[in-house]
Amino acid sequence: MALPKKTVLKGKYEIKRKLAAGNFSIVYIGRELVNGSPCIIKEFFPHQLALRDLDRNNVVCRWPSLKACYLKSRNHFFQEAEILKGFHHRNIIRYIDHFSENNTGYIITAYCKGKTLDQYIENERDISITAFLKNIMVPLIDVMRELHKQGIIHRDIKPNNIMIDEEGQPVIIDFGSAVYYRSCESKQIFVTPGFSPLEFYAENAKQGRYSDIYSCAATLYYYLCGKAPKAVSERVIEDRIEDIRNYNSIISKAFSHMVMKNLSLDYRKRNSSLYFLRCSVYLEYLLLKMKRAG
Repeated sequence: MALPKKTVLKGKYEIKRKLAAGNFSIVYIGRELVNGSPCIIKEFFPHQLALRDLDRNNVVCRWPSLKACYLKSRNHFFQEAEILKGFHHRNIIRYIDHFSENNTGYIITAYCKGKTLDQYIENERDISITAFLKNIMVPLIDVMRELHKQGIIHRDIKPNNIMIDEEGQPVIIDFGSAVYYRSCESKQIFVTPGFSPLEFYAENAKQGRYSDIYSCAATLYYYLCGKAPKAVSERVIEDRIEDIRNYNSIISKAFSHMVMKNLSLDYRKRNSSLYFLRCSVYLEYLLLKMKRAG
């Protein structure tokens, strides 16, 4: 289903190879023809709704009855570009372009050289807890707070949506699930077991900043425990999520309590703002640093 190698889009961007494919898109590594710089090309391609035409370029809707659904989904796809276009932040992937072509849509972003956070955690086994808290979690929480100030929730914070670049900085690379949370429209369901809160499992459920707070807490849990939290679907009848200190006794009880509180199924039990989680992360960093110095 992917575009052939060396396909040129908009006369500016050349496909080099397919990088990944999901339910709604195909992601390629490409290059900008004008300067030769590598870039990421994201093509709208909802596999349940679309097919590649015989010319190997154009995208066609599988059935005429699905055309309205296809167009609605494509409009949602372009919302990612509009959100990215409005941000120029060190920890958000840089927007380059977006356009319609081949009866579908494309988003062009900068290529971020580095490793996804899950790869980074797996490969950099000597990364200390203090370095992780200060250099990765604090900047990540800060950029999430900027999104929230603009009325945006990301809805898909997880280790493989975060790149750690060559300078060791976290960069959020995918905004395909991001929405303006004050909107009254029903929200499409996108879930990642372990990192998505309960409210993401229903289109009409109330979603807000506390939803991203759950995912940030889940990312902390993933690093500190070496695995994702138990999926919320497995916790509804009997919540048997394990405490962080069962896996990482160096963490203080207060910090463990803060993280576990923000993994609550009931959003009303979580913090209402990332400010409190940030303070807790930074305080834990200082406490651990003092322990090591002593």
